[in-house]
Amino acid sequence: MSTFDQALNRLREQVLTMASIARRNLASSMRGLLERNTDLCNAAIAADQDVNELEKEIDHLGMQILLKFQPTAHDLRQVMGTIRVANNLERISDQASSIAKRARAINLLPEIPELNLIQPVYHLCARNLEASIQAFTDADPESAAASRLLDKELDAAEKSVDQSLLRVMEARQAPLEGYLHLIFVARFLERVGDHAKNICEDTIFIERAEDVRFIKNKRPEPQP
Repeated sequence: MSTFDQALNRLREQVLTMASIARRNLASSMRGLLERNTDLCNAAIAADQDVNELEKEIDHLGMQILLKFQPTAHDLRQVMGTIRVANNLERISDQASSIAKRARAINLLPEIPELNLIQPVYHLCARNLEASIQAFTDADPESAAASRLLDKELDAAEKSVDQSLLRVMEARQAPLEGYLHLIFVARFLERVGDHAKNICEDTIFIERAEDVRFIKNKRPEPQP
């Protein structure tokens, strides 16, 4: 670490590598579910360890930067915020691993006709995650603020799927195990969305020195 900028670039590169793996793990776990491909599920579960190791490296590198350079103001926020982004990415990979484990169990059961109900939730989740990572990559607090608002749409979609699956379960005499697993998958996707929102908030914190974590997440009212 010869200069602060070089060290910070290395830290960000590690986080972006972590983001790439976390996104791939989520995609693999969902493909494993939707395509009944247990090999993809196993790959997502195994790759979660790579994300865990990267988070340890990022924590270590971040601590080295803080001790060596003792940054202040925006530089300090960059280091601390980037470490927080890494923590959220690790949690996202954990959720992907949990989805993959549920998918493996579903793949052992007869096909569930309502499986595709989960796809809209996944599409919203993937959209939110991509937008949050892009806002962080671009150091763009305006995009981060806009992306943060997308979480409400994902929350509503998860609740809708939850209610639909519960109605199916109430009406059916068939075994309910697969439907219970699907409800958990929807909830894991909603949690990924929560972590994507956190990444947006971290980006706003880095660039604007604003802590918006506890500001109610709602779209602005239209102007008269």
